[in-house]
Amino acid sequence: MNFAIEAPGEAAPLSPWELVKALSGAATSTDHAQRQSDSQQLQTWESHPDYYPSLQTVYLDTQQDKQVRFLAIILLKNGMDKYWRHTARHAIKPEQKHLIRSRLLQGSFNEEDKTLALHNALVTAKIFRIDYPTEWPDAFSILVEAIKAANASNPLHLRGALLVLLRVVKELGTARLRKSQTALQAVTPELVELLGAIYTEKTAYWQDLWTKGHGDEDTADFAVENSLTALKILRRLVTVGYEQPHADSMVCGFWSLSQSQFDQFLSGVSQDSWIPVPYQDMVGKHLIQFTKLHIEMSETRPASFPQLPNSIPLAKAYWNLVKGFSEVFEKSGGIKQAPGETSGGNRKHDGPLYEKLALKGLLLLRSCMAIAHHPVQTFMYRSAQAKEMEKQAVHILRDDLLTRDMLLDMMQVIVSKLFIFRKSDLEAWEEDPEGWEAQERTEGQAYEWAVRPCAERLLLDLLTHYKELGEPLLAYFDLATKADMDIVSKEAAYCALGCAAAVIHQSFNFDSFLTTSLVKDVQLQDRLAKLLRRRIAILLSQWISIKISQASRPAVYDIFRHLMNPDDQHNDEVVRITAARQLKYIAEDFEFIPEIFYPFAADTFNLLVSLLQEVESDETKLAILDTVRVIVSRMETHISQFGDAIMVTLPKVWESAASEEYMIKQSALAIMSALVSSMRVESTRYQGAIIPLLNEAMNPESALHLHLIEESVDLWKAIMMQSSPPLNPDLIQMVELALPLLEYESEVANQCLEIVKDYIILAPNTILTDALRRPTLSALAKALDSKSREQSQLGAKSVEHVIRAAEEFGGGQGVSIVIQDLLEIGVLRTMLEGLHSAWESGQTTGPKRRASKINSLKETDYFAILARIALADPALLVGMLTSFGSPIDQVWSWLGTQWFANFDCMADVERGKLSCLGLTRLWELPNPVQDLVLARLQDYLSMWTSVATELADDTTGGSSGGGGADDPLRSSRDSLVWTEIVGSEYDTPLDVSEREFAAKDPVHRVVTFDFVKARLGDMVQRVGGEQAFEANWAVNVDREVLAGFQRLSQSGG
Repeated sequence: MNFAIEAPGEAAPLSPWELVKALSGAATSTDHAQRQSDSQQLQTWESHPDYYPSLQTVYLDTQQDKQVRFLAIILLKNGMDKYWRHTARHAIKPEQKHLIRSRLLQGSFNEEDKTLALHNALVTAKIFRIDYPTEWPDAFSILVEAIKAANASNPLHLRGALLVLLRVVKELGTARLRKSQTALQAVTPELVELLGAIYTEKTAYWQDLWTKGHGDEDTADFAVENSLTALKILRRLVTVGYEQPHADSMVCGFWSLSQSQFDQFLSGVSQDSWIPVPYQDMVGKHLIQFTKLHIEMSETRPASFPQLPNSIPLAKAYWNLVKGFSEVFEKSGGIKQAPGETSGGNRKHDGPLYEKLALKGLLLLRSCMAIAHHPVQTFMYRSAQAKEMEKQAVHILRDDLLTRDMLLDMMQVIVSKLFIFRKSDLEAWEEDPEGWEAQERTEGQAYEWAVRPCAERLLLDLLTHYKELGEPLLAYFDLATKADMDIVSKEAAYCALGCAAAVIHQSFNFDSFLTTSLVKDVQLQDRLAKLLRRRIAILLSQWISIKISQASRPAVYDIFRHLMNPDDQHNDEVVRITAARQLKYIAEDFEFIPEIFYPFAADTFNLLVSLLQEVESDETKLAILDTVRVIVSRMETHISQFGDAIMVTLPKVWESAASEEYMIKQSALAIMSALVSSMRVESTRYQGAIIPLLNEAMNPESALHLHLIEESVDLWKAIMMQSSPPLNPDLIQMVELALPLLEYESEVANQCLEIVKDYIILAPNTILTDALRRPTLSALAKALDSKSREQSQLGAKSVEHVIRAAEEFGGGQGVSIVIQDLLEIGVLRTMLEGLHSAWESGQTTGPKRRASKINSLKETDYFAILARIALADPALLVGMLTSFGSPIDQVWSWLGTQWFANFDCMADVERGKLSCLGLTRLWELPNPVQDLVLARLQDYLSMWTSVATELADDTTGGSSGGGGADDPLRSSRDSLVWTEIVGSEYDTPLDVSEREFAAKDPVHRVVTFDFVKARLGDMVQRVGGEQAFEANWAVNVDREVLAGFQRLSQSGG
């Protein structure tokens, strides 16, 4: 047994033989190690200049194995995305590009295998998009000449050429760059003329063969295939290739041809068809292309659509087709989603052609409604002519198409015919209950491929824009809701009633209808009762926000409880899932009152949990969990009675979710977050169950960490808000998980920063331990340096909290340890360098003025941290500053200047008082600081006067404690001093802890003027009394500044 594996990186030299060998091994080998080795070899060759031309050579060699050729063209296609642009690393060289371009068409023209030809066409389209017209100006000329030659000689070549053109037009038509759009529009007239001729020739050929017998079947096979491809290209060109399609004669001619041939081909696929059965599917595809043309023209060129020839008769013809189909709708087999995708990447849908065409008719009518009532909004410049065209389009559709008779006819057919629940619908229901329910839900996309949901959307459009239709609709309800009406008809009527809720609510007594009809209907015992039950759940969710009184809501809640009861045989999986999904909208309603829902809550939760354990689809589980989350949130504190049951279920849901099913876990976290917020303090009893799950979600090594991070942080924040000291030990240990996230500039980082701040308040002893103190300060330093203002400010506040906590628990020694940490991790150096750059900026002017590294807001943050240190122990601040420059006056000379200057930028009155108190504490120190502060006596007197006056006059009240200066909870002499702490019933435990923490702050305990007066008086005595103070220091102060402070002193601050 050979265990030898070629080591990655030991690349063999590129040669045709080696390339084919590697492609063969990677594509066909059954040995995993061999496939991996060959794939690595191919990847290694990507930077080789001859690699991609060699891949093309292998693909063009029809003698090679098909799988080898397929892998070669796939790798070539992938390489175009990575290396074709000249700006790419290892970009393909110009000479290799030229060689590849010269052989592109050959790869599709001579290729019989459609899959290989398609991928070669995709390669060609990618190169067209990048190179045309700058690098490959004759690309379209070459392709057009090739198409002309192939049309005259070889139908196989023509098939390949048209396939290339189709992919090129699709690629350029979807390009966002104006260059590509303009390039396509420049060649569109020539292409439309050529393709129009080819399409006409090929359709005439196969029509002559099947009607007159002229021709041979082999040629007809190519003809019908090539005519379909030409039609696909024309459909795109006439919509994206012209700014005003209606103004071009060729487009108008093709538009008229599409209408005449639509009728002609439609007759060919009927029961008495002139088209052979094997070809009817291909002709049906022609019809679908016509419908796509008509719909896309109305959607992408709304101003041109009504002015194209016979567009209004065309729309009416589509409605007649829909009306005709409505007569057989009940017997039609229905359209179903099929496995796999089309070549365009869309889901496949199987079903009768007639039904598909009727669906397209409904979609076209919806588009016409949108043109008439929702003109396209754009920021692009539009000429007066373009605006006038749009007005004409609206006028034509409203006056000529959407007449009252037409509207009434549409409403009557939709409600009475297209809302009927068919046998095929019931079969799809029973075949895959969860899948069918998910597709049919209101917010699903079923209207794009199914007639009944699309008819619902069209009726909603009609009622939204023509509210007068509500009156005849009411008359229909009166007839349709009679007791002897069969269930299928009644279900259709209830569907219409839900669509019309916003229009007829003033004329229709829904409360009476609820108690007299719905309560009885929901209890019907019939084979089809489940249809009506599902519809009633949807109907109630549609009316709940429109008009259902509080007196009727208990009946609504009782109905939903009944619909989710698994013991009732008529409540199958679809009924119960629908009820669970729609219950979310019932609970979300603005007028939802928890007390009214409370009697039904226990049973409802039990039924939801039971259903959650039965369903298999993740999407369905998410819908049920979302309903639970909304109810938990809306029940508020009333949810406490059911918290135990919910918390028993959620860990099971978490464990049942596979490792990659992160959305289920997201929902579980969201429910826990809602539960914690609703139960408030009582939720702490669940922390033992929640924290392990939160720990798992926050684990950075977990594969789901990034998927769950937002919900995890929301839950963590909710837990912290409802916690009070002492914290759960497991919760305390989690703080380390938050620290790495602080360096990111995102909403999650902001929330984690809030969480860290909460830990500082709720568990200061833990944060100040040797294990956590420095990591916390390091993380806060990164937040402090963030470009985000919110993060920077919150980081500064958190550092302040750490300093305060250190002072409270360790006094000056505790603060000294924190300062040492801040010095060693470089925070204080960064702060002082930033402040020094701000000072330097202020000292220079003109063109050569030095730019400051920080703005004034960050200056204020930095000074707040320095003020906290000074307020705790001024000697520690001086000692720290001395470490950056000795003697102290080297630092103080510029720092003091900048600090006092920053008072003009302090919009936060608390920050202003904090700096005032911190600077004032420096007056307690002996020389050399004593002389330094006295030298700035004028700055101090100005600061004291300004701050004390503002706090005495302030009526806004600062923060967190009440009103302004006249508020009885505050000192009348200092608006930031709290005389009493008053909470509210809405306070969380965290709010209480934060308020208590803030109440200990000198900013909220100390009257500013008294604080200043004591230290000023002490200084006066230390310098020899008042006379000496005035003679030596006060004499240097401006008289107005001195007078202002004296007035403040006389008024008592």
